[in-house]
Amino acid sequence: MLIPPTNYVIDSNGQKVFVQIAVQDWENWIQEVQQLENLLKFKTKLKNAFREVRQIKQGKKLGTPLSQLIHEL
Repeated sequence: MLIPPTNYVIDSNGQKVFVQIAVQDWENWIQEVQQLENLLKFKTKLKNAFREVRQIKQGKKLGTPLSQLIHEL
């Protein structure tokens, strides 16, 4: 993700108070952020799935047979 060109709005003390970017750059940035959020959610779900498999292998958790999963669908 590249940081789009920006303009700063400064107050009377010379402090930056706002950032201005082009609308198209903002919309592109929002799309990229949403994609990253979706990837992070997927990563979390995948990590939880691997943790669950590890717990099943260690006998700490009871697994669900494939036939039961198919029947529930």
